[in-house]
Amino acid sequence: MKPLKIAVVGSGTSGLAAAAFLSRDGHDVTLFERFATPRALGAGLLLQPTGLACLACLGLDRQAIGHGARIRHLQGKSVDGASVFDIRYDQLKPHLFGLGLHRGALFQILHEEAVRLGVRFVTACEIAGTRMESGGRVPVDGNGEGRGRFDLVIDASGARSALRRRNAHLKYDRPYPYGAIWGVCEDPGQAFGQDYLRQRYDGAGVMIGALAIGRRPGDGVETLALFWSLPANSYERWREAGLEPWKKRVLGYWPELSPFLDQFRSVDDLTFARYGDAIMKKWHDDRLVFIGDAAHCTSPQLGQGANLGLVDALTLAACLKHDEDIDGALARYERLRRRHTSFYQIASRWLTPFFQSDRRAAAWWRDRTFGLMCRTPLLRTEMLRTLAGIKTGLFTHLDPGDWHGDYALQRS
Repeated sequence: MKPLKIAVVGSGTSGLAAAAFLSRDGHDVTLFERFATPRALGAGLLLQPTGLACLACLGLDRQAIGHGARIRHLQGKSVDGASVFDIRYDQLKPHLFGLGLHRGALFQILHEEAVRLGVRFVTACEIAGTRMESGGRVPVDGNGEGRGRFDLVIDASGARSALRRRNAHLKYDRPYPYGAIWGVCEDPGQAFGQDYLRQRYDGAGVMIGALAIGRRPGDGVETLALFWSLPANSYERWREAGLEPWKKRVLGYWPELSPFLDQFRSVDDLTFARYGDAIMKKWHDDRLVFIGDAAHCTSPQLGQGANLGLVDALTLAACLKHDEDIDGALARYERLRRRHTSFYQIASRWLTPFFQSDRRAAAWWRDRTFGLMCRTPLLRTEMLRTLAGIKTGLFTHLDPGDWHGDYALQRS
């Protein structure tokens, strides 16, 4: 396809990745960001083999690995001692691993690449809508002012996308009752984090997690992300109570976290993340397309949000590279991505009550069956494929090893 004039809305993971892929392909890319200074939101994330394969197509995987912590083992235990999860990536393939990464580090890597490639940034500009004009799509800011005419507008503005809420193709958009409090602590030498994602559960209402996320941007200190599940309607009460009651409760479950909890001095040292589930009947309109959480936000139970967004960016760039017609490219992009993202939306929605809900029966069932599944070879393999981000259905999966620097289109 000939070079296009493209607007990307949002400088999160999927937006920056899309801007970088498309700029490398010769398109003229402008990125609109609502903050005056683009920055990362959130604490840490777990990049799966799919996300790492996408970064490899940009030549950024080694840089990410240099900042992150290789995660080889996932372990989850109930407070009564039941093993809920105990699986290793090398049980799927010897070379596989996840990458715990500070969100600030991933943002910095992608942002620097976008700047290097000549992407233009328009900051302190929140895009509230779009309109068609003279055969192009015009992003419209909160004051109703058009911000130029583009051949294509990509909405990568995340789970709270204003453009998605205005779109006639939105089928379902509902918040989850539970969210999570996140914080980042120093963990020199990964003394605690090592190569694990660790979790502790008390029923389905309490979930505590610890994930090594590598070096903090700026000073290179090794860090650990901690998270605590919390009903969204309890957050204000949690803030008002202060940290001490919460710290006491966490340590009652997991005393080894004491030196990390001591690093939090104020409730403002932690961030509350809310989650939602959105389904669109169609991901694109005339010269407008949705990617990442703007297209298919979901529960974080399988930790796939950033990874799905990276694959979206790669696939969209591939379709625009290999198709001559914009509408055809957008339809192909959606067709290629539907099965993969739908599987993870359904699987996450199904899993959520077992880990973030008030359902005692769900937790009872989880503690007596999930550990057994981890020890059953066939089921363990499918669980690992799900974790690795490669599942597209109950019995189908994709292979990130097929993705190359020319953005070869994967079968899904």
